[in-house]
Amino acid sequence: MPKDEIIYSSEFIKIIRKENDFFIESYKKGMSINEFNEIIIKYPNIKIVSFLAIKNAILFAPKPMEKFGELKERISVIVSKDELKAYVKLSVPENELIGNAKQNLVKEIMEKLKENRIIFGIKNDVLVGELCNNKQILIAEGIPPENGEDSIIKMYELKEIKPAIKEDGKVDYYELSLINKVQAGDWLGERIDSTPGIPGRTVRGKIIEPIHGKNHPLEYDRNSVGEKYENGITTLYALRSGAVHYEGDRISVSNHLEIPGDVDFKVGNINFDGYVTIKGTVEDNFIVKATKDIEILGDFGIGSVRKIESTNGSISIKGGIAGKNKAVIKCKGDLYTKFVSEATIICEGSVYIGGYCINSNITAKEIIVDSPIGRIIGGNIQAEIRVVSSILGSSSESKAAISVKGFNRDELKEKLETIINEIENMKNDMEKLKQEISQLSLKAKLTDSERNRFIKAQSEFFNIKNKIKELENDKRIITNALRTKGEGEVTVLKRIYPGVVLEIKNIMKRIDKPILTTSFYIQNGEIKQL
Repeated sequence: MPKDEIIYSSEFIKIIRKENDFFIESYKKGMSINEFNEIIIKYPNIKIVSFLAIKNAILFAPKPMEKFGELKERISVIVSKDELKAYVKLSVPENELIGNAKQNLVKEIMEKLKENRIIFGIKNDVLVGELCNNKQILIAEGIPPENGEDSIIKMYELKEIKPAIKEDGKVDYYELSLINKVQAGDWLGERIDSTPGIPGRTVRGKIIEPIHGKNHPLEYDRNSVGEKYENGITTLYALRSGAVHYEGDRISVSNHLEIPGDVDFKVGNINFDGYVTIKGTVEDNFIVKATKDIEILGDFGIGSVRKIESTNGSISIKGGIAGKNKAVIKCKGDLYTKFVSEATIICEGSVYIGGYCINSNITAKEIIVDSPIGRIIGGNIQAEIRVVSSILGSSSESKAAISVKGFNRDELKEKLETIINEIENMKNDMEKLKQEISQLSLKAKLTDSERNRFIKAQSEFFNIKNKIKELENDKRIITNALRTKGEGEVTVLKRIYPGVVLEIKNIMKRIDKPILTTSFYIQNGEIKQL
């Protein structure tokens, strides 16, 4: 058996090593705890396991021999859980950290690393540099994997339906492009493939496989949109000429009827399931009906047509409407035109008129005649929210009835809050469905039940997306309504003449003298004027 080794001795204490254990024995009082700490710091290979034994020996001397410490491992190796980092912790005499003794210590460290199978990313510069005791020293570092990037998808963007701004800053409500037209072969979108990533390596040399990026699916109508693949890019293109349309995230090219000239006896009445563009005019007594947007681009507009109707879209008539008390215009969305004369307009959205409105009957959410010379003369104007015009009536005091149905502001605020919450909840549902669709799309092969669920999830996703689009439109309309003064407003940008009769929320006001720039609105049950 090895002999006991006295490693420190004084008139106060003695520290003895017995194999891998350390003991303290005290003879008399007089040493402080701080003095003991200064002694023990010179022995970094001692791991204190009993502070009580030290305290008793020093404060209550004399005391017999009692274990207070254990031998530390000279070189301990600590490896992180992911094996990307390895540390060494030294507990060696201070003199081994410098000079020739350090060379032997470095060899010993390398052997210890080898024992622990640390073979990659060893930091030789750390071994050459300054070493210290009782501190974790980063001695080896692996390379983490670089996960692959998800596929990048770019899709055709629908143009926002809004009036053009002319060079002089004026708004041109009849220079529009309601229909997003494409030709066969035109680009509709693309997907850049996901990447596999770059493998990593642990300090023990093990290869860490990266996570392959997700290849998100391209949603498109196979009957109207094709795809081709080249150099890691899948490109979508139109299989036919038509109008770009989205159902949720699914892109398609809808039917688009384009009449290069006029709608006349050569063409006949039109009843079309899709989008219609007429480059000329619509002759008197003809009908144009479509389920989507209708554009009539002729500079001379239209006359006494029987009917122009869009059951689910908007209408743009570039040249204006001279209806001769016969023309009827109906649409689900908005109407944009240069002028209106002697026509009937029924519009669930807004009516934007670039010039004037004379002797016409118009029913819409709002009627905007927004130009410096814009005027409403005669006729019967009925809006839900507001009417805006530079001039109302005429100097000849011709009669004009302007009616605003109005709204309940508190009810609208409540409805707006409900819509905002609905949109938020639907977006959360969409995100869950998106994750589910993504997970299913990554599988190489789907079971019948998984395939059915995949189809159902896609259908639910598109339905929610379309519903959100409708709610966003409702939100926009309500927000615009709440910006009006009171609970229904008539705004006159220049002048209102005698002979005009205003009605807001069933309260009437007859104008009996000319009034310059003003607004009329309902407050506390009566029509107020700014």
